[in-house]
Amino acid sequence: MRHLLLLISWLFCMVTWSNCAPLDSCSRVDSCSKCVNSTDGFGYRCQWCSTSNSCASEQTTTNNCHVDDSTLHEYNCPMDVSNVKYDESFMRETVLPLIAATHALSYQKLSRSLETCFGENDKIEIINAYEIYCDETEITTCFAYSAYLKDRNAMVLVFRGTTTLFQLIDEGISFFLHPKVQFNVTKGVVDGYYLNAFYSLWEKGIQKDVEKILNEKQDVKMWFFGHSLGGGLASIASSYVAKTYGIEGSRTKLVTFGMPRVGDIDLAEAHDELVPDSWRIEHSKDPIPALPPRTFPDEIDKGSFHHNTEIWYPQGMALGANFKIGSAPDTTVGRSVFPFNIEDHFTYFNVYLESWYLKGCNKENVAP
Repeated sequence: MRHLLLLISWLFCMVTWSNCAPLDSCSRVDSCSKCVNSTDGFGYRCQWCSTSNSCASEQTTTNNCHVDDSTLHEYNCPMDVSNVKYDESFMRETVLPLIAATHALSYQKLSRSLETCFGENDKIEIINAYEIYCDETEITTCFAYSAYLKDRNAMVLVFRGTTTLFQLIDEGISFFLHPKVQFNVTKGVVDGYYLNAFYSLWEKGIQKDVEKILNEKQDVKMWFFGHSLGGGLASIASSYVAKTYGIEGSRTKLVTFGMPRVGDIDLAEAHDELVPDSWRIEHSKDPIPALPPRTFPDEIDKGSFHHNTEIWYPQGMALGANFKIGSAPDTTVGRSVFPFNIEDHFTYFNVYLESWYLKGCNKENVAP
């Protein structure tokens, strides 16, 4: 009779896939790194939940773990962020104007707007500005400019974000309907729309700008900034330049505002090795950083994944606003965006990005 009861219990576990301790060996694992490299009694992978600091089979339904807090990969295990140094003043005073200026309608307005922000000790030199068709439809354009900050010995490449509904539709079609393509300089795959746009801008003249500065300026820093679509392009550019020219991580920096996921977890991991000084800044209920949905390597065309480091402002971005540092590369703001607020995507640090160039850092108009 005892053996019969054990058999019935085992069969019940098999049918219901419940968290049966004898079969779900995952539940006995007590660390994330061990958990994600283990399997349960049926050969299914174990997943770690950072909410409960517990391990369970990926087939187990748990009520106390939000999907954003679970991981199947060691790269995304929670880490200690107490010593992460986030320089908010740099983001507000340097990165914000450089990104917002991408919406200036001419080279002259771009230059005039930025000159209101950078004084004589940190004079900015606009090197070139480029605009190309983002893809073969030749409906929407992508824009970037290169500049040199004399006092910081830093070259900056800055990429414009999405500007039209048609462009947003193009990106969405690429995200959800087109397969990702191999990134030819590191491991991993990347969204084809973004990669093609980057190469078009690169061949248009950014490559010459980069190589000229690298040859002329000793130990020059390479900074990459962008918003939305521009954030994805800046991310690709930073990995590409760092890898192609062998630039050490201490000389590179990436900052993005409202960046979507443009590659898979392998690309994200390779990026973090090449450009460790990376910051993904996200404004409250901006929905774009949560798109396309996060997936792991063997799911949905090799998955979609963010790289480090997430800085999320949950309640606005006024001076002194609280922010949270992501405890893993892709902690995602997905839970925060319902109901989302698209205005949060276009406003960063209390600046409406598309019209900033009209006044620059002054109160008076500089680019009428």
